[in-house]
Amino acid sequence: MRLITKTTLLYLLITALVIASSGLVLYNITNNFIEKRIRDYFLHKEERLTGYLSDPNVNLEGINSYKSQRVILRPDLKITQLTNYDRDTILFNEMEGERQPFRARTLDKVVNGKMYRISMYMALKESQLLLGGIITSLFYVFLVLLALMLLLNYLASRYLWQPFNYTLEQIKHYSLNRGTSLAEVRTTTKEFKELNNLFAQMTSRIEQDFRNMKEFTENISHEIQTPLAIIKAKVEMLQKSEKLTSEQAKTAGAIYRATSHLSKLSRTLGLISKIENQEFTKHERLDLCSFLEPLLFNFKELAELKQVKVNFKATEEAYITIDPYLLDVLLSNLVKNALSHNYEKGEITICLQQQQLTICNTGAPLDFPECEIFDRFRRNGQNSSSLGLGLAIVQKICTLNNLDISYRYQEPLHCFILKF
Repeated sequence: MRLITKTTLLYLLITALVIASSGLVLYNITNNFIEKRIRDYFLHKEERLTGYLSDPNVNLEGINSYKSQRVILRPDLKITQLTNYDRDTILFNEMEGERQPFRARTLDKVVNGKMYRISMYMALKESQLLLGGIITSLFYVFLVLLALMLLLNYLASRYLWQPFNYTLEQIKHYSLNRGTSLAEVRTTTKEFKELNNLFAQMTSRIEQDFRNMKEFTENISHEIQTPLAIIKAKVEMLQKSEKLTSEQAKTAGAIYRATSHLSKLSRTLGLISKIENQEFTKHERLDLCSFLEPLLFNFKELAELKQVKVNFKATEEAYITIDPYLLDVLLSNLVKNALSHNYEKGEITICLQQQQLTICNTGAPLDFPECEIFDRFRRNGQNSSSLGLGLAIVQKICTLNNLDISYRYQEPLHCFILKF
């Protein structure tokens, strides 16, 4: 939920509580006023009727001709039984032509030695209409405030928060590799100005650190190759010397292998760094079948040396959108992995479908959990010459290009499934 929506809902909740509380207070004040008015009416009515009954020639018919009062002579009563007996009732109002609510008061009163039962009535319709009008008015006030709040929410979201939303869009699409400068956000709001300034400062520091790290990585990856090449050349010359003893030859061979391993590791880590930095942005729509056939031809000699049979089957045309260099690295690593971890006289099966590529190879079971197969430097103990980075690179490329790569083992086949 957006911040402005939460703020609006909070304001509406507070407004509803204030209006409800105000309505309750106003209702009680009005109701107390009406009750006082009813009491005053009955007292006044009682005083007038008492005055009429004090007349020696009391005319009860004239008094009872009014519908709002009724007086009955009760000679059978010696003492008063009712004193201000109030109740609500429904009576027929001849003027309105309908039954309406009334407040009634009945009492026994002795006037000039005679006992009378007096009943007085007061219509409550106007009072109820007044209370209902108060509640209705408050309800409409709340509806108007609700409409104003929603309008304010819309206007604030469209105009007041526009610089903030624009800044968010820049953050979403910001990339270190594009090298694009951030557009200036015009706003008069102090908080948004501070946010934009902090964001500009942060991106500037990040870009500077990124450039420094990138240059350092590239320099290390490049400069280390020269001394490694010199070491390899010197070791090769040393190995050709006839004066080496058997032990010295073994030592020289170990140095050569370690140097080759270090050179290969340096290039591979440099490639991973470039992939993570998203430096490969040349996306093309490539035919996988046409791409796989020459790649498999390049591995033909290596497969023949190991006497591994390679079966390639393309059931449908398949196209993938990716940087050509990354696709070459991806497929080369998968095929090389299938060859490196295969048996002598083993088998590799490659099946290409419209949106899926499956590469299966025979081989020994893993000596670690399947979920760790794409981890860096994770390799099978039987193949210590492997860097353990090939499949990590495969996963990096897939993540970068929104591809799905998965692994499963069904003895004796190791299968990698690439979905695109």
